[in-house]
Amino acid sequence: MGILNDARFDALYRAHAQQVYAYRHRRMPAEEAKDASADVFVVVWRRIDQVPEGDEALPWLYGVARNTLSNRSRSSRRRDRLVAKLASRHEATANGPETQIVRNEEHEELIRALSGLSEKDQEILRLVEWEGLSREQVADMFFVSSAAIDRRISRAYKKMAHTLGVPQPDVLTTPVTVEEGGEA
Repeated sequence: MGILNDARFDALYRAHAQQVYAYRHRRMPAEEAKDASADVFVVVWRRIDQVPEGDEALPWLYGVARNTLSNRSRSSRRRDRLVAKLASRHEATANGPETQIVRNEEHEELIRALSGLSEKDQEILRLVEWEGLSREQVADMFFVSSAAIDRRISRAYKKMAHTLGVPQPDVLTTPVTVEEGGEA
């Protein structure tokens, strides 16, 4: 960022930080509102050239605050569903300490296999498997084709399977035609 943008960001922050915090505080607990307000100004920092001038700046900031609040709500709902799902699995399968020890070892092996992948492949798998995004959504995020994401996922699973000593990954991938970049 240039000096002018730094000064503009500082001016926007001084002029509107309290209003953005108040907006967020009316919708969430105080401690969360502080973090959520910071999220708004991270967006402002990244998109300083898109922030309108004058009286239009505050409504724009409120729009960003609303969007980041929606994103937090979606993340929270996904996290709550995942926790509930994990809790139900735990209740259904908690047979004793032996079972838990085996599960912990399997978890460590899986994390070790995942860490053997590139950062990009790790992120792609996390987005698809843990965050529940579709492969098309992930492709859009990475500005690549769905076929490219399918190939990366397939290779990542094969590498993890090899690391874990599993003959074939227990994953179905979408077939890719030769025209889309698949293998003949």
